[in-house]
Amino acid sequence: MNEEIAIDNNGGGDYTVDMDMGKMMEMMQAFIPPDQAKNLEKARDTTIQMKDFFDTAGNLSADKKALLRDGSLRMQMNMADKLFKLNMKYPFKNTADLQKLYGTLGEAGSGMGSLLKSLNPGGGASSPAGMGQPDMKMISSYFDLVTNKNTISRKLNKERYATLADDQMMQQIKQMGEMGGGAMGGGVGEVKMNTMIKLPTPAKSITGGKAELSSDKKIVIIKNNLMDIFAHPEVFEFSVEY
Repeated sequence: MNEEIAIDNNGGGDYTVDMDMGKMMEMMQAFIPPDQAKNLEKARDTTIQMKDFFDTAGNLSADKKALLRDGSLRMQMNMADKLFKLNMKYPFKNTADLQKLYGTLGEAGSGMGSLLKSLNPGGGASSPAGMGQPDMKMISSYFDLVTNKNTISRKLNKERYATLADDQMMQQIKQMGEMGGGAMGGGVGEVKMNTMIKLPTPAKSITGGKAELSSDKKIVIIKNNLMDIFAHPEVFEFSVEY
């Protein structure tokens, strides 16, 4: 899983998430019922505009729909090639909206699980496109992204983190990682999760044990193993001043 936050000179930009779940698909194939497997045999490469989904979503407020509607999602799936990739991209007008967007995507009611199911007719909870909970939450569920003037930080939300054991999808990822080889690629028990922040001006300071800075100080890279969230969530925290 790679996430990228690109901030332009005016404070706007894009939030992008790339997920490569080919390894997970390969491991899950053995558990997919034959009738559902038939629905997945056809290769798919689909791009949708989020407005087509969220404009009619009755469980979201107008403010949240406005944050999500200009986004797009591309899904590539090919069972024969063990290919399952998702790319989500959301623009934001300012860093205050970025903070709200990050929080909205982490909410169970954001509808991401329903969206994935809609891309795969007949896909149930055990199929790749319907994996996890009815509303699949992202890792942002357990962290707050805090933006102020020329600062951006990710902080653990201890109250929400206390519910991690109840998150079906995260527990499935934990089990797959523990089986060896990593559910989404990497070494034993490793699920790579990288965060890249592209800044409009050079960084003045960064904190966070996993944070690295490019030579021009405009790109911050945080490399993590998603499996660490279960025992060491603090390694995902960072703070950048620019």
